[in-house]
Amino acid sequence: MATVFDGKKFALEKEANLAIRVLGLKTRGVYPKLASILVGNDPASHLYVNLKKKAAERIGAEVDIYLIKEKSEFDDLILLIKTLNEDETVQGIMIQMPIPGSLGEKKNEIVGAISPEKDVDGLRDDSPFLHPTSKAVIQVIDEAKKEEPLKGSRVVVVGATGMVGKPLVKELREENYEVIECDSKTQDLKDETLQADILISVTGVPEIIKGDMTSPGTIVIDVGSPKGDVEFSEVSKVAGFISPVPGGVGPVTISCLLENLISAC
Repeated sequence: MATVFDGKKFALEKEANLAIRVLGLKTRGVYPKLASILVGNDPASHLYVNLKKKAAERIGAEVDIYLIKEKSEFDDLILLIKTLNEDETVQGIMIQMPIPGSLGEKKNEIVGAISPEKDVDGLRDDSPFLHPTSKAVIQVIDEAKKEEPLKGSRVVVVGATGMVGKPLVKELREENYEVIECDSKTQDLKDETLQADILISVTGVPEIIKGDMTSPGTIVIDVGSPKGDVEFSEVSKVAGFISPVPGGVGPVTISCLLENLISAC
């Protein structure tokens, strides 16, 4: 039976350290503030933004949420971002993904309008910050290796070309892992996943990873959203270590976003 990663506990321990850093900043007159732009009325997006706000408040930081209608003008959104870029009281700017409607078609231009030094979500190519989800996965792997020693360095990423998978693959390679890129339509996907020392799924396809697709002792990290990519009840019987959904990578990702915000200060 696999060791089940407790992302909430891990994130709270990180938050305790971040709260100390925030106190140090405030003694120097620096008050961490994140501007979070939320387009449309998607319930999941609203939930995620509110979770980030609550986590920020726990460490003593502030989050201003800017609610934008889905049919808002592109130029108005860009003007808001430029205003926030110039606001010295704001150290971080993020826009909740995915962006719905016609504005979503201009995602690259919208992200490109954020100043690199305030892009705490790490979406720009020239951002000094690592994408929080990628950062979280690396931290979860480091925790997993304490529980389940790696047999090798082969990482299979299912969903490797997506918005989250692409930066994750890049970071894993920089960490010297051998990365095999797959997606939900990969032929012989099972053959690939059975060869993984670390199996990461980030497709958003519920339970695409079955119990018979996992080798004994594998580290399995589920980055599926909003439901898990992994058939937890079956995979957990085979894997050596597994991160659940919810309560796995998600809370760690939020703590990594806040870590970036504090670094931006």
